[in-house]
Amino acid sequence: MKSLRRILRYMRPYRLIVVLGILTTVLPVAMELVVPRMLQYVIDSGIRQRDMDAVVAGALVMIGAAVVSAVATIGQGLCRAHLSQGMAFDMRNDLFSHIQALPFATLDQLRTGGLMTRIASDVDVIRMFSSNGLALLLRSLLMITGSTIIVILTDWQLSIIMIICLVITGFVIWNFIRMSSHLFTFVQQKLARLNTVIQENLAGRHVVKAFVRERYEIDRFEDRNVDYMNQNIQVGRILSLVMPILTVVTNVGLVAVIWYGGLDVMDGRLSIGELVAFNNYLMIGMTPLLLLGNMATMASRAEASAERVLELLNTAPLTQAENRYRPAQMQGHITFENVSFRYASSNGNGASLRDNATDANGDQREAVLDGVSFEAHPGERVALLGVTGSGKSTLVSLITRFYDVTGGHVRVDGVDVREWDAEALRAQIGTVLQQTTLFSGTVRENIAYGRPDASLDEVIEAAKSAQAHDFIMAMSQGYDSIVEARGANLSGGQKQRVAIARALLVKPRILIFDDSTSAVDLETEVKIQDALNAHMADTTSLIIAQRINSVINADKIIILDGGHVSAVGDHAALMETSPIYQEIYRSQFGQESDPPVMTVEN
Repeated sequence: MKSLRRILRYMRPYRLIVVLGILTTVLPVAMELVVPRMLQYVIDSGIRQRDMDAVVAGALVMIGAAVVSAVATIGQGLCRAHLSQGMAFDMRNDLFSHIQALPFATLDQLRTGGLMTRIASDVDVIRMFSSNGLALLLRSLLMITGSTIIVILTDWQLSIIMIICLVITGFVIWNFIRMSSHLFTFVQQKLARLNTVIQENLAGRHVVKAFVRERYEIDRFEDRNVDYMNQNIQVGRILSLVMPILTVVTNVGLVAVIWYGGLDVMDGRLSIGELVAFNNYLMIGMTPLLLLGNMATMASRAEASAERVLELLNTAPLTQAENRYRPAQMQGHITFENVSFRYASSNGNGASLRDNATDANGDQREAVLDGVSFEAHPGERVALLGVTGSGKSTLVSLITRFYDVTGGHVRVDGVDVREWDAEALRAQIGTVLQQTTLFSGTVRENIAYGRPDASLDEVIEAAKSAQAHDFIMAMSQGYDSIVEARGANLSGGQKQRVAIARALLVKPRILIFDDSTSAVDLETEVKIQDALNAHMADTTSLIIAQRINSVINADKIIILDGGHVSAVGDHAALMETSPIYQEIYRSQFGQESDPPVMTVEN
């Protein structure tokens, strides 16, 4: 239970609530321990002596104890709710904040479903334990301890029966926790895999339907669902043994007390009232042990969830230099010096956060980039061309330090990006990714995502440069129109233009276009390029594109082939020296003449 004990540090901010919760737990237990004594008093001093005053007095005390217990229990429930919900709130916030600080190499090894399971399901399991399990544990310990002490003081010989029952029950519960804890870890892992299938299916629903793969997805879900079900059944088999064993032990103890206690009553060593009270105290002491079986189940589940939560919280965030570089303004000078890069491998199930650069067999993974060197001066337009898988997107992701190089150096303004403050670095880089991501909210909020304080005029200016203003104004509420989750109510080209506007609004010193005009028609692309030339002439631009027309005017075109720089030069030079560039050109224009020039009417 080491992980669970560590996770309970989230109780510290709620010390007062914890103290009140303990007090409101102790009081009902004390009242419950009073009742058997009052019952003994009513039997021995009231019923046997035919004294109704004693009966009434005992009854009134028991009613008063019940009222006090009820009021305290209500207070305890309020304390439990406040404590457990507060802990879950803090835990979810910490997990989400920590995820924001994790490097991409770590996030790549966790499926989205696995992260969602940790933040939602695992936290909720811990919340349930802190609400019900801890209260049940404290109440049970108080009842067992109180009743045992009273029983020993009443008749130490009969108390031996109760102590033996307690020892046997404790042994059963301890072994159950020891055996079931790892099984609940597997349950949560199976649930994470199931959630991953659901998340991927919903995110890729268009692809699923386009390729008529519904049956495949159903089968894949059923396979994961069967795994999850079987794991729960395995846990259920163990659970099915615990309560019957505890019930048998309790009933045997009760029969033994009645047998030996009855002999004592017949011999005059024990009164009937004392025997009744003893039996009540036995049940008060043994019933919590039965409830502890349920508590043990909750504790085992909570321990498994606590391990997964702590594993994520203990994962190292992005490493930053002690004296991080934070200049007032970036110049936009980019240098790659013999850069190599390999992606870390992943086990694919979200169960492990170990980072490495080997495949499943322990072999070094093939380098995505190897020995890449080039330079981009401030204000220069640099284009990246190459076949799919040549490393273009990986290369630009190293500039923003989404990933760290495995060899060589990436420098911005002469400083290795690993020595930059990550926020200061990324704040001055405008990135338009290949896969456009928009968030639920208004069009204005999406464009101003990187600069929430931007005025409406600034937002409109960025939208006009991105050729997005006209279609935005055609929407029902203009810039206040709602964008659905993932931009579902916008076309691919519209989403790309909103994303471009979002990058332009931050007035970046480096602008990265990762095939970000692929869904835009050529005429609109030319307008975007003209706007960039007019308003961002001092910005260093890196453009990944598939169309020659998108890069023909670049100051420098870098050809990547298999993670290596194959050629560098402008259009004219590459047409003379680069077979790869010539092949790309021929595939698009079919001849070695100048490409058609797109003109835009004003």
